[in-house]
Amino acid sequence: MNKSVSAADLGKFRNYLGRVAEIPDDEWAFFSHRLAGRQYRRQQFLIQAGAAVKDFYFITRGLVRYFYLTEAGKEFNKAFAVENEFVGALSATVLRAPCRYSVQALEETDVVVVPVEVIRDCYDRHPAWERVGRWHAQSVAVKKELREGEFLLDSAQTRYRRLLSDYPALLARVPQYHLASYLGITEVSLSRIRSKIGLTKVNDR
Repeated sequence: MNKSVSAADLGKFRNYLGRVAEIPDDEWAFFSHRLAGRQYRRQQFLIQAGAAVKDFYFITRGLVRYFYLTEAGKEFNKAFAVENEFVGALSATVLRAPCRYSVQALEETDVVVVPVEVIRDCYDRHPAWERVGRWHAQSVAVKKELREGEFLLDSAQTRYRRLLSDYPALLARVPQYHLASYLGITEVSLSRIRSKIGLTKVNDR
């Protein structure tokens, strides 16, 4: 259920966008008045595969995972997102097609809900919004390219070390089987890697 967005969460979101473009006060007023807040319980879906995507989300508290589900029922984790990160399905939004993956809360998660139609309206209003949109599209493309390169060129141990470097807090917040899926290896292989590099504490929820 939607709720009003707190002033603190709006401030976090504006600061996040302000790193990319200076948004005039009147533009921010137009934009922020059309936002909503929402809370997801653990295991709830922000986006479900096969559904149309109507919103993007800015996480103010919590943790989510992106994952694909095969016809055989096997899950493959695509990415994780935490506080002060943007969540959505760019390709599904641009193509106006059903999303092929799901986004699920791994913790109780609070978000600012940004309707896709609001974003489209803003693009026609001020260059700052186009700058934000271009930055977001570039960020998604860069992450995708780096992820592809990891799987083609790097060992599982190198991928794991990079995950620890980029998202050190995930070690305590994400169950080991989810981390293994993200790395494209089994839990047994992940345990061996952790032992090899001297890490023994795991989240095995």
